[in-house]
Amino acid sequence: MSERRVALVTGSTDGIGRATVRALAAAGMKVIVHGRSKVKVDVTLATLAGELPGAELEGVSFDLGSLAAVRNGAAQILERLPVLHVLVNNAGIFATERVFNDQDVELTFGVNHLGPFLLTELLLPRLLESATTVPSRVIDVSSIAHARGRIHLNDLSLATAWTGYAAYAQSKLANVMHALSLAERHEPEKLVAYSLHPGVISTKLLRQGFGPIAGAAVEAGAKTSVRLASEEIASEPSGTYFSDGVATRPAASALDPSVRSGLWDASMQLADL
Repeated sequence: MSERRVALVTGSTDGIGRATVRALAAAGMKVIVHGRSKVKVDVTLATLAGELPGAELEGVSFDLGSLAAVRNGAAQILERLPVLHVLVNNAGIFATERVFNDQDVELTFGVNHLGPFLLTELLLPRLLESATTVPSRVIDVSSIAHARGRIHLNDLSLATAWTGYAAYAQSKLANVMHALSLAERHEPEKLVAYSLHPGVISTKLLRQGFGPIAGAAVEAGAKTSVRLASEEIASEPSGTYFSDGVATRPAASALDPSVRSGLWDASMQLADL
């Protein structure tokens, strides 16, 4: 590729996100590190700069759980980045109690789906403008847990059915649906969207949500995102879901057009778009 491509990776101060930033920067891309804490973002930037002399890295900090913070963060990104080719919606949480964000939305749904949904919509014009001979990318890091999720259109905050796993699985199903909807709404010459299960990876989220399970290294979890962000020609159709790097049919629930349309409409309304 002739120009240096630019990628934003959310939730990239540790875990899979940090490994994704490191690999993309090592491959020659300019990468923006995102985290909720400015201190953690600055530490990550300093560490990676020491590991990768000459890497082009920047940082941005805002809370994906707050829609006001997402709007402010997107404004910062648009002001600083004249081009943006890749958005990796990597950040995610597994909540152990039912809490709400500043919009009165259950936090798992807010951080894992609604915040990234809003961020994507706000950055889409820049992503589309930046596509030249190579389409821009939106990559949603989902989970195999999406297969056990259900979109509760009349109760997205799960007032009547909340468990940590139910909230997580619903949000991960929403990630898969988001990529499918983006694929339907945008020409693949300009934008391709993917979702993926990174594998069972040793991360804070794995330990918090699933206990002391032995997972693979974070570098393995980053591989699919790195490949999809880096490849010049999209190797699979927009909307494809990957499991452990392999293009895979997602759960049937993700393919329900009426629920997917309802989720899009509800997300637009909640995000005040």
